[in-house]
Amino acid sequence: MDGLVTIIGLAVVIILVGIAVFYNTGARKRPMQNSDRHREQLKLQYDTLRLRPTGIVDEEHFDRLKKALNFDYVDKINDAFRKEHYDWSQKKINTHLRGLFRFIMLATIFRSKELFDKDIHRLWEVMRQFEDEYKKFCLEVFEGEITEDASERGERHPEERERFEIKYLMLFQLGEQTPTIWGEFFQYGEGKELIEYFRTHNLEQVKEEYMAGNITPDAERTFENLYNHIKWGMEADADELRDHHPGPEGDAEDKEMDVSILYFLSIRGETTEEEEEELSLYTGKGSGFYATNVSYGQMEKH
Repeated sequence: MDGLVTIIGLAVVIILVGIAVFYNTGARKRPMQNSDRHREQLKLQYDTLRLRPTGIVDEEHFDRLKKALNFDYVDKINDAFRKEHYDWSQKKINTHLRGLFRFIMLATIFRSKELFDKDIHRLWEVMRQFEDEYKKFCLEVFEGEITEDASERGERHPEERERFEIKYLMLFQLGEQTPTIWGEFFQYGEGKELIEYFRTHNLEQVKEEYMAGNITPDAERTFENLYNHIKWGMEADADELRDHHPGPEGDAEDKEMDVSILYFLSIRGETTEEEEEELSLYTGKGSGFYATNVSYGQMEKH
């Protein structure tokens, strides 16, 4: 009898320990991972992955990236990342995927290629796990493979973060979700030095300073469009700028807008109070989202 009591006692202890481990590891909260379910959710919300570049981005340049990002490859990235971040919604992951793909487009244009978000950096690492697909993607987008120089991680100069924000603002529409990834814009400066350099130097000088090497022709056209847009934005009359200010696209939380016109008016000191509020809405200015100045990796072309 004593032996039976001992066995029962041990069994109870083992069960209690198992329950404790189950709760402490979060297994109770972790849903079953289902690749088919992930794929269906990605399909249903795939529309929120639209990059929505501004008119500056050359159409062939944009098409090059879209073609390289085929659904099957994105599905593999999404499924692998969701297994690490099982508590993230598909919408949240899509927001970060959009941030990654936009960053990749920036990397095709500019010499400086720092990342400023650890989750997007992790997404890029997951993307690289699929070696064959990643090499094919790089050849289609960069005409060469992009790797990471880990020695370049660490705190960046404030002006590097500042330049990143202005390049991002010029080439892509911003939404209310933008600062949830990159943090509040303009915490490290308003980009006036970069804009002034573009305004006061000729195209070849600006290319030598900021443009990526071995750039594809369509990406180079995007860079030239950016140069001309900044020249125009700093020299045109305020009323002319306002005539070209577009409205937002998308619905509800996915609403985004080209804010470059508002930005030009702001650094020229010609915005109305309503325009400043609108700019703040899309850049997160005053929202309290912290904008990190830490680079989580630098992409390099080989």
